[in-house]
Amino acid sequence: MLHLIALSVALTGPVPAAIERSIQERMGEVRVEVLDVSGPSVRQDDAATKAIPEPGSRLGRPIRFILFADGARVGSVVAKLSVTGSAVRSSRALARGEGVAADAIEIVDVELTNILLDRLPTSKELAGAHARRDIRAGEVLTDAAVIVPPIVKSGDEVRIRIATGAIEVTSVGRASGSGHLGDLIRVLLPTSRKALNARITGPGSVEIVR
Repeated sequence: MLHLIALSVALTGPVPAAIERSIQERMGEVRVEVLDVSGPSVRQDDAATKAIPEPGSRLGRPIRFILFADGARVGSVVAKLSVTGSAVRSSRALARGEGVAADAIEIVDVELTNILLDRLPTSKELAGAHARRDIRAGEVLTDAAVIVPPIVKSGDEVRIRIATGAIEVTSVGRASGSGHLGDLIRVLLPTSRKALNARITGPGSVEIVR
């Protein structure tokens, strides 16, 4: 019978580094401090370790990560994290359906807790947003709390960037889906009826994903 022994992983090793990358890939420019990592003994790979958080994980509580190396699952760990970054929070209470006015928000640098591992909306993106539910004063605004208008809408004309190695080409096409910064949508090139996958990089701008 195989017995797994829970142990701590060095906080400067490849596993904590993979956890930090995983959070930043999902949330953008945030600062991640790995406070503790523990779990069954796993193989570690400096170059290839990848950490995938359990679906529905929230900051401010221990998070379980599945670890991969060379494309294969090698184990799992539970990590305690401190994540800080720039966020937009409500400066006063907002009622459900109320517009998020400029005087109702403030930009702060805070430790992020009790939120999903998603990128936070910026103050510019919140222009025209509405409260999805009642929001208390001082609450960090997330997609779960507000309805944010998409920066690219289906049918919009978009600037398309296509990069292949050192070669970069730009074109104009049409969005076949709506989304926010970082979302994947389908776009149509003017020379082809085939829709391609693209990531939204800004208002009216996308980059082809291969």
